[in-house]
Amino acid sequence: MRPVPLTVRSPGLVLALLWACAMGCAMDDSSAPFIQGEGPDAACTVDQDCADASLFFCNTALSRCEAACRADEDCSVKRRGQQHAILACESQSLGCRCDANRCVPALCTGDEACEAGEVCRDGTCGPALAETVAASCRVVPERVVAPVGTSVRFEAWVSDVDGKAVVLPRGITWKAVAAGVTGDGTGARATFTLASPGAEAEAVEARVGSATCRARVTVLAPHVASEELRVLVTDALTGRPVEGASVLVSDTLGQTLARESTDAVGVARVAARGEVGVSVFHEDFGYLTLAHYDTKGSRDLRLPLRRNPTDREGGVRILFNNFAPVGPGGALTLGLTGLSVPGLASEAAPGQVVGPERPVNLRLGDATRQFLVPDNTWVFGLGVLEQPDIIAPGIAGVCDSRLQDVTNPEEALRAGACGTRSAWALTAQVPPGGLPAGTMDPGTDPLLLLARALPQSGRFSSSLVRDVQFPLRPPGGGDAMRLPLVTHDFRQVPLGFPFVVRLPALPPFRDGYPERALVLGTVAVPGRGLVPLGLGAAVNTSPSDPLTDTQPGLLTPGFVRVRMAPAHHGLEGQPYRLLALASSGALMGELSAGTGTSAVFAPLEAPRFDPEGAQPVTFSESFLSVPEGSRYNPDLLPWHGLLPREWRLDATVPLATVVRASFTNMAGRRWTVVMDGRRAVSGVRLPVPPSGFEDRTFQGDTEGSRASLSVEALRVTTAEGMSLGALALAESGGLAPEDLAEATRSVSTLHQGRPQVLWVDPVEGGSLARGATVRLKVDGFHVGPGLTDDGGVVLSVRGGGLGCDGLLLSSDRATRSGEVSLTLPTTCSGAEVVLAASLVDGLHLPLRPAVTAVRTVRVP
Repeated sequence: MRPVPLTVRSPGLVLALLWACAMGCAMDDSSAPFIQGEGPDAACTVDQDCADASLFFCNTALSRCEAACRADEDCSVKRRGQQHAILACESQSLGCRCDANRCVPALCTGDEACEAGEVCRDGTCGPALAETVAASCRVVPERVVAPVGTSVRFEAWVSDVDGKAVVLPRGITWKAVAAGVTGDGTGARATFTLASPGAEAEAVEARVGSATCRARVTVLAPHVASEELRVLVTDALTGRPVEGASVLVSDTLGQTLARESTDAVGVARVAARGEVGVSVFHEDFGYLTLAHYDTKGSRDLRLPLRRNPTDREGGVRILFNNFAPVGPGGALTLGLTGLSVPGLASEAAPGQVVGPERPVNLRLGDATRQFLVPDNTWVFGLGVLEQPDIIAPGIAGVCDSRLQDVTNPEEALRAGACGTRSAWALTAQVPPGGLPAGTMDPGTDPLLLLARALPQSGRFSSSLVRDVQFPLRPPGGGDAMRLPLVTHDFRQVPLGFPFVVRLPALPPFRDGYPERALVLGTVAVPGRGLVPLGLGAAVNTSPSDPLTDTQPGLLTPGFVRVRMAPAHHGLEGQPYRLLALASSGALMGELSAGTGTSAVFAPLEAPRFDPEGAQPVTFSESFLSVPEGSRYNPDLLPWHGLLPREWRLDATVPLATVVRASFTNMAGRRWTVVMDGRRAVSGVRLPVPPSGFEDRTFQGDTEGSRASLSVEALRVTTAEGMSLGALALAESGGLAPEDLAEATRSVSTLHQGRPQVLWVDPVEGGSLARGATVRLKVDGFHVGPGLTDDGGVVLSVRGGGLGCDGLLLSSDRATRSGEVSLTLPTTCSGAEVVLAASLVDGLHLPLRPAVTAVRTVRVP
């Protein structure tokens, strides 16, 4: 037996209970390793009922004896003897590990952990598959349009005759099959160079066994015109050129200088001199503006567009099988599932990732508590009835003829009507006794439950299906959509690698620090997106400071326990990446206005088994500060130092190389403005969209309200650490989702929302006592008297009688949640008293456009 090399010895209900189970659930009969001489029917009530209290413990949840350990050696036949040897530990080459005082089969993370001639697949060592199992393959990316001299890395995805993903250690060969492309290679990936101009053609070929697959390439000639920009516009998620996009060049005042449309290759040539803004408009895609571009550069830009996220909907149906047996007390069964997300998560709409929330009522004894869970979460037990299936939403991409009802795949993907992603799930079954204390207390933050959880154990699994195709269609299509079915193995691969992560100091945000943090262990999958393989979470409340609260079993704040599975079921060999996200609000789904987040990324060589945190995983980068102080003037006149249609950030974000401001209207359509980080304080004058295009800086309602605004700061570098700004990324093709995500080291976001004032109390038509206090809720607007605050609330009163009619009340104080209270004078009374609350700036001038909410009440 060859041991594994040892380096060292939810947002709500979903994250909290999944993690609680990962930290403290009992094992079931089927998952406990079989013990010779001590069968699974060995009953007990206390440890002393077992054959040897030093080798066994009594699992009281199941009333049976199970192997106990304190170190890996306690799981070996040398320590246990033949009578109590664990068959599962002796029958596999990796043996067992001691995980939370239980002997569990060890997992591998790579071929180097296995015997000579074996490979690591699905966390287990075994013989390599022959290349003859390959029945089909697909090259990623399958379509490339780029200038001559560009180097492109291609990946081959291989499947067997049943369509299941396979990873072959050898047998894949690459070659160029068109004159304009050079390169060759062997293995799962190869890099080719676009050597000479040429029209679209099959140019790169991968061959494995009897399967052959190719990628199509268009090579653009060098751009040499001195007073002209060449702008290549592509679909960010398929690589296809976008024809008919309007490319507009504007001056520093936002005035249009020139405009052209892209041709069939996605190219537009537009006259430009000096410093300009370059904007791309297409009704099916998000608008994109590259600000402060200096035409002294290459004048050759590649601008990828993301499809409007809410124009189509669809995904897959999810079922689970292979559940663990449960005891007579039942169990809470959880499955958080989804489809991989290409690029940075902020580039996807929340509805494309988790879907809407729904209420779930859990019952434990006489207690009942309601939780809100994402719609892509499977819940069963503790009073919740079993669901037939759930829907995981998907993001558009590529597809082929194997997708049902798709007769012309090229036409479908050009219309954004299909996609291919990786389906994932994180699962657990929690017996009632395994729930942490306080689970059913109404006021307990679910993430705080993590701090009360029991010591770790491995009752948490990962399930993957690498290649899943699905249709997308416009919402409200009438008949129910036929979505493909994905069946997840509930216990496919355990999250068998516990380790500890040391977080960087949390960034200050307003009058405190982010309240919670999430750590994700992921794999970046070319052509598919980011796939989560594990997680950890922490809170920051006692006290609120730069370090997360100390977790059970750890002695120091700022450390987070994480559990992770190895890459499996077709993802072996792909790079691991660790993500830490700190947030002042929710960790997933729709973010409320005023929520600040900051995330940091780090490559991970492989998951490690280090339950005590002897060698914590660290991040080389720090969290970026949240980009506060962003302002936009949508008016046609100057306002508070802002020129018409000017957006500006009050202060630079240290270390940020790129800043993006994204406007999102009520239809979910975006306009993103991107610039070098240092130029954000210079301001950007946005052009008026060409005729026929909506202005997405406005909400699109009848009142002319502002659109929702989010500001994002990114630190982007080369692999060697050289900073990359927006202009360099646009010239090199680095704004493509996968390239940008790979080069991003840290990112912070402020979801400003849009300025709103909403009535909390009284209700419309209600009755108030004289001298009553009214309450309002302000979103997307920071109430306060300071220079960095947005302003306050003014309440005007009409119909309140003599001494009250025309009265103005104001406040620049709000609670942390944005609630403002104002007290009416006792002289106000009337049958129809009109209360109009308006947002005002620091000079008490109304916002433009005005933001007002009205209530008519009775004051006897």
